[in-house]
Amino acid sequence: MAQSISCGENYTIAAGDSLSGIAADVYGSASAFQLIYSANVDTIGPNPGLISRGQVIYIPCRNGSTTSQANDTLIRKITTTEQLDGPADVAVRVVTATDWAPYFDESQAQGGMVTELTNVALASATGSPAYKIDFINDWGSHLQPLLTDHAYDFATAWYEPPCELIDQLGDDAKFRCNNFEWADPMFEILLGYFGRAGEPLPATHAELVGKSICRPDGYETFVLEEDGLVEPAISFGQEGLITGCMAGLLDGTYDVVVIAVDPGQGAVLELGAQDDIMLNEQLTKVLNLSPVIAKSNPHREELLAIMNSGIAAIKSDGQWFEIVNRHLSAHRAQTQ
Repeated sequence: MAQSISCGENYTIAAGDSLSGIAADVYGSASAFQLIYSANVDTIGPNPGLISRGQVIYIPCRNGSTTSQANDTLIRKITTTEQLDGPADVAVRVVTATDWAPYFDESQAQGGMVTELTNVALASATGSPAYKIDFINDWGSHLQPLLTDHAYDFATAWYEPPCELIDQLGDDAKFRCNNFEWADPMFEILLGYFGRAGEPLPATHAELVGKSICRPDGYETFVLEEDGLVEPAISFGQEGLITGCMAGLLDGTYDVVVIAVDPGQGAVLELGAQDDIMLNEQLTKVLNLSPVIAKSNPHREELLAIMNSGIAAIKSDGQWFEIVNRHLSAHRAQTQ
């Protein structure tokens, strides 16, 4: 007999189940599977596409009704033509940027989900350190020179390359492996592979050889390099925006767009292409999104201990999932 699936309860995985199918049954939206995965990442493991019959997972309710506990006065927002005071003695300096909803966006409450997670984590960290979070909307400047010159301690948050595979990575990933260190994961991003609806879906990353693949300009390419998806094995293209890649998918310029699931689905909605572009769940994989610090920072070990203590605190007391639930629920409501 088929099980009923209700939010707020445990569910035992049955043969033929997928997270997107469960999300469609519970929430009416297959794309909401990120919420279920985030609530069960320790049970499911690093691949949300690999769930096993008999696993017991928790189905969270997608109400997002909690109130933020973050102190948004610590996100610097003031614009002025007047002379500013000199910098205060801030123990932990964090830089982030906008235009990557729902994770980082100045127009969102608390600056987006990961900005709020960073804010609350530092407020919960051992020793209650002073801290400040700045939006500098030039992602390319964050690692170098802002971190390498120690203008900021952390950039939040960035993917950690598979540095154990450094010999097969490109120059950008090698630079990151050799010059930066990552704190504990702040959030597990689902990296999506989007294709045209109605066309056969590759079952493995190796089947993407010979395809034309797009990543937005400035985005990490190690996510392709670690699977051997480099030229000439593939044709690689870049566009200035996620929507540019998706438009290229629609007109046949590209066969695949590789982008985080949530921003990718937002771009599909913006183009009105929900019936024309689909996510290939078989290839979806997890990337850890973590605060990053320069190895040359003279206080690196102390600062990492502070950040990691805060991340551990909000994951153990439930604040982490409350924040994730609230932001993902709001994002789903806007993009469905």
